[in-house]
Amino acid sequence: MRESHTNWLREHMRGHIANHSVLDSAENVLSFQSSPNSKMNPGAAALDVVYQAAELIRDVDNYAAERHARAETLARQAIEKLKIAHDCVQSAESRRLAAETGIREFSDRLENELSVRLQEVEKVVEQTASRIAAAEAQLSVAEQRARIAEARAAEAENALRRIEEAIRIQIVEKMPGNARRTAMAA
Repeated sequence: MRESHTNWLREHMRGHIANHSVLDSAENVLSFQSSPNSKMNPGAAALDVVYQAAELIRDVDNYAAERHARAETLARQAIEKLKIAHDCVQSAESRRLAAETGIREFSDRLENELSVRLQEVEKVVEQTASRIAAAEAQLSVAEQRARIAEARAAEAENALRRIEEAIRIQIVEKMPGNARRTAMAA
């Protein structure tokens, strides 16, 4: 698609070079800096405008690439935080399973002291359950942050697409000869 725009611009500028009086018309809305010898050589002036337009397009592309990279970074960070939260839950689950196993072994060996020891173990289980609940809450928060980050990335990407389209439309509308085509189309 970029190649077709480049070809169109090249053909458009060749038409202007062939009829250099168009370069001086009031229809030129876009303001590009012209070189001192552009009055002498309309071809050089057209080439200069093409270079300026290409630089503008490169700047827009660079900005889009930066925003896209930032969105990817945010998504990667959210995924990493989600993995860390998941690991915390897994660790808490392992600790809970280990505590439950300890409870069974303890009760088998020490049936005589069951009532005293059982209270101690119940406290450990409650603490473990509290830790699991805290880890699950952290996981929930991390997942919510990941969703928010993804939504923000999607919003940023959509906004960037709209900006690119608006810039593209503005550039095309401001090209010489475009006002006549717009008037004929209406």
